[in-house]
Amino acid sequence: MSSTQTVMLPTGAPATAAMSPAARPKSLQGLRVGLLDNGKEFSDVVLEALAEVLRRDHGVTAIKFWRKGFPAKGAPFIAEMAAETDVAISGVGHCGSSSPWSVIDAVNLEKAGVPTVALISRSFCPLGQIVARGEGHSSLPIVMLPHPIGEADQGKIAQKGVDAVAECVRLLTTPGEAVGKEYAAKKFPLPEHAVPRR
Repeated sequence: MSSTQTVMLPTGAPATAAMSPAARPKSLQGLRVGLLDNGKEFSDVVLEALAEVLRRDHGVTAIKFWRKGFPAKGAPFIAEMAAETDVAISGVGHCGSSSPWSVIDAVNLEKAGVPTVALISRSFCPLGQIVARGEGHSSLPIVMLPHPIGEADQGKIAQKGVDAVAECVRLLTTPGEAVGKEYAAKKFPLPEHAVPRR
C-alpha cells in the first residue's frame, strides 16, 4: 500500500492569457468617453459629477452613459459600447459583488481595445486587483475612491467623482506601457477592518 497522498491546492490560475493595458491617447479632447454605471447605489451620482468635470475642464464633449441596472452581473453591451467609445470608466464598485463585476467589465473593454479604468472604493480595491489578475489583466488601472461611497449629503458623494477626475484622466492618457508597469507593481491597502496573517 502506498504511503503518498495527493493534496489539492485551491489557488486557481488566470482564466485567460496575460494582457497589457490598451494603447492610450495623449488627450481626451474630442474623444468619445463611455461611463459604465454598474447600477450600484450612488454610482450615478459619482459618475455624473465626474462627467461634468470632464466636460468643463478637459474638453470632452461626447460622453455617453451605459447603465447595467444591476451591479452583480457583467455588462451585456460590451461589444456595442466598445464600438462607440474611445475611452471608458467603469464603476462604482463599493461592495463585494459590484466591485468584481465593475473590474470584469473594465477588463472586457480593455480586451476590446478600449482604454479603461475602474472606480473602486478603498475597502474593495485589493479584491478588484485579485479579480483583474484572475481575468488575465495584472495591470488594470483601478482608481481608489474613499469608502464608504454613501453619505447623507449628496454633495459629498458627488465630490468623490470630482476628486477622481484627475487620476482617471492621467491613467487614460499615460502610455499603456507606463500604466502597466505602475499597476503591475501597485499594492492597495488592506481594508481597515482586515487583519493580515502573520
